[in-house]
Amino acid sequence: MERRSFIKLSALATGAILFPTQAARLAANRANDVELTAVESLYAGQSRPWLGLSFWGNRLQDWRLHNARIECIRGDKGFEVRTVSLLTRSLNAKHVPGRIQVKLGNLTPTKSGFAGLLIGAGANKLDYRASAMIHAAAGENGGFMAVINSDGELSFRDFSDQQKPLSFEKVIRSNTVSIGKLHDREIILDCHFDPVSQDKFDVRLVATDAKTNKELGFIVRSAVNTNELIGGLMLLSSPPSKQAGARWYFKDIKTGGDKVAQHPQQQLGPVIGCMHSVNRKVLKLSCQFMPVASEQFQQAKLQYRISPTRVLGSSTEAWVDGQVQSMQDGYVMQFRLTQWNSLVDHEYRIVDEAGETLYQGFVVKDPKVSKDLSIALYSCLMATSEALDKTHYQKRLTQERNIGRFTPENILVPYTQLSQNCEYHQPDLYVFCGDQFYESTPTQVWRNKPDSHLDMLYRWYLWYWSFAKVIRDRPTIMIADDHDVMQGNLWGVGGRDPVVLEGKTRTEEDGGYTQTKSLVNMVYRVQQGHNPDPYDPTPIDNDISVSYCEFVYGGVSFAMVEDRKFKSRRNININPIHTQGELLGHRQENFLREWADIDSDLPKVCLASSMWGSPQTKSNVEPLLDYDANGYPPDGRTRAISLIKNAKAVVICGDQHLAMMATQGINDYEDGPLFFAGPAGAAFWQRWFEGLNKLPNQFNNDPNTGNFIDTFGNKMRVLAVANPKITYDEFKSQTNGSWSNFMADPALKSEGYGIVKVKHSQQKMIFECWEGSVDPAHGQQFAGWPYTHRFPR
Repeated sequence: MERRSFIKLSALATGAILFPTQAARLAANRANDVELTAVESLYAGQSRPWLGLSFWGNRLQDWRLHNARIECIRGDKGFEVRTVSLLTRSLNAKHVPGRIQVKLGNLTPTKSGFAGLLIGAGANKLDYRASAMIHAAAGENGGFMAVINSDGELSFRDFSDQQKPLSFEKVIRSNTVSIGKLHDREIILDCHFDPVSQDKFDVRLVATDAKTNKELGFIVRSAVNTNELIGGLMLLSSPPSKQAGARWYFKDIKTGGDKVAQHPQQQLGPVIGCMHSVNRKVLKLSCQFMPVASEQFQQAKLQYRISPTRVLGSSTEAWVDGQVQSMQDGYVMQFRLTQWNSLVDHEYRIVDEAGETLYQGFVVKDPKVSKDLSIALYSCLMATSEALDKTHYQKRLTQERNIGRFTPENILVPYTQLSQNCEYHQPDLYVFCGDQFYESTPTQVWRNKPDSHLDMLYRWYLWYWSFAKVIRDRPTIMIADDHDVMQGNLWGVGGRDPVVLEGKTRTEEDGGYTQTKSLVNMVYRVQQGHNPDPYDPTPIDNDISVSYCEFVYGGVSFAMVEDRKFKSRRNININPIHTQGELLGHRQENFLREWADIDSDLPKVCLASSMWGSPQTKSNVEPLLDYDANGYPPDGRTRAISLIKNAKAVVICGDQHLAMMATQGINDYEDGPLFFAGPAGAAFWQRWFEGLNKLPNQFNNDPNTGNFIDTFGNKMRVLAVANPKITYDEFKSQTNGSWSNFMADPALKSEGYGIVKVKHSQQKMIFECWEGSVDPAHGQQFAGWPYTHRFPR
């Protein structure tokens, strides 16, 4: 790490001042002539988790807006450096003055800690949304702190030393003078960025008593390089390192000077985005709000009008009132319009009770068979490669890079390269088939706690923040899978809680949903509420909602199934080949049986979470036993396969992090339907299918293809696969045979997205599989793709 040189000047409350350098002497006499403007007027009503248009808090459950103050509500041990990003402000590279000022105080006056500003967050090397997530432990591109502690000591502290993530060192330790214990005093903390010679800056941190407006003291850091003063600006509240301690509040946040760039377009809320689906004459749209106060935005209206030009605001048509809906648990509103005219493009907007537009976008016309239908396939999107509150990162493999903490290799949100490359294909329909987020990133697992719902929403908002613009104007189908309901694995068992446990305490392996049913339903509500109407809306046990459905779009008949909601719990006491149970359950099996006769003249696609088989290998082509895979239970799996075959459909899915084309067999290897599992967008757990040139009936002479029987006795023919860039044996040999297949470095994985093109005029489908980092205008797909499939006759 480049060691920074900090120069500290202290001013006693009595007025005695030390001048270590000429630069500091000049700084002491420098006028505060940079005018300030408020970042945002803070809401003065009741409390709410949403801090405001210009703020992002880490984590959602760690902050609240209360009586026009931003308050940190987490001071426990292990919760250092809670941060709030100023979304609409950043430091640019200009050699001009700048300033940020805030009033703060200790909410727990008897407890120790520090608070203030984090400067240069992200070092301008991250998207602003990624920079907004910086908190907890120091690391590369972390910036530096300008803070005051509970003893009244002003300091600049490092936040970039990844080797000492919780040290927050003050590099110069001498001449530290306190302005006296803060207790319940409110302090104005004023940070100036003063340009000096040779592209350097002096950074002044001044403390003033907010009640008397008397300056209490200041410190100066001299000769700061410009590259340290670019990036995000954040508020921070922290207890002492590795201890419980103080919680802090902030208000009257102001900035000024041309050094501080303003980005009003980066405001967030009160609506973060909308998703919609179109099925024949029914439009369904969900509107996702930020966590507003209980008396705010309790109702909103959907309006729409014909838009011939697809330019927002250009239509001369009058707005038509759709529905007025109320806020539901999860801060979401759901709209459903019948008799929808899907033959023309529409503009839509969400307006509040005062008539103000909160969000707007397009519902494009259903292309039917007039053009090729392009379907984008995503799954498995973790926010960070390593959790941000994990203090030390350790490589498991010699091939891995040190990815850093606050780098594009670690903070993956907002998936910029992945999304931009996918957009090159101009998808007509988006399918997110599970694990929109993981319960262990970007922060620690937070299950079964009173505020677990806020933790889930924190992760959900990161997903929405990343994809809101992509999905605003195109239909989206979403399947919530196990990690979405905050479980590592899910055997849903129709919603039933277990009667008999495998061990002394309940685990996921006992079946059912382990989180509160209200949280589970909240997940299904926010993720799947906009999907086409359920085929049979009757809830399963514990009143958990269902979403399996059929719909027609782009001249294709779709079925969407929930292939873990009814799945039987694992049974480890029987030979895996002989286990019996449910995969889809009787209800969904009956649904697929009837779907086969609906729109039978159209090409058919079934959307699912996971491959209905378990094509995974260990060393030497040995099948790997994995009850989470949907090759289990084998009889339920085979019934489901047969139903898809009878419907003359293909299945597109994700989940296993292993991109694959395969025919899932019934009695033979190729007598069942075609499955396409897209690659993970970003996932930590790795899986392999390595044929090692040992399987019969290879496809295109690919050594990793051929006929295969999994550990449940299911037959299949693997046609293409995108393995990680390190072999199974290499991975296990370097991790001492560890049970976990965690890998952090994205460069060693095979991650990306799928594209399915339905070519009506040619009576075929083309399956494409792209690495997220590859430019599709010039690059190549994963080996084995594209794959062409003719419509069944």
